[in-house]
Amino acid sequence: MGCDISHEEKLEHMQHYFFKAFIISFVLLLFSSLMCIFFFDYQAQMMEKLFQLDVDDYSMLLVFLMGLWEILIIQFTLVPALAIWCMRKCCCCKGKK
Repeated sequence: MGCDISHEEKLEHMQHYFFKAFIISFVLLLFSSLMCIFFFDYQAQMMEKLFQLDVDDYSMLLVFLMGLWEILIIQFTLVPALAIWCMRKCCCCKGKK
């Protein structure tokens, strides 16, 4: 009735999912970083006008948020992909012996 999928295939699928999610998130982070670099003056003026935020405070907030985004990408996509890769490597080696 249901699909018979082996544990190895499930782990492989999960590994590919997390690795692709990491790549897509990292590309978006790079794109956002480039946009922040190129349009920093415009963004700083807008933040100063809308929220009365100094340029120094805005730049510190921007660096904090980009760093947090990077940590979250690594923690929730790259680390699981590497952990699953290690599990697959160990399971395959033990299963074949």
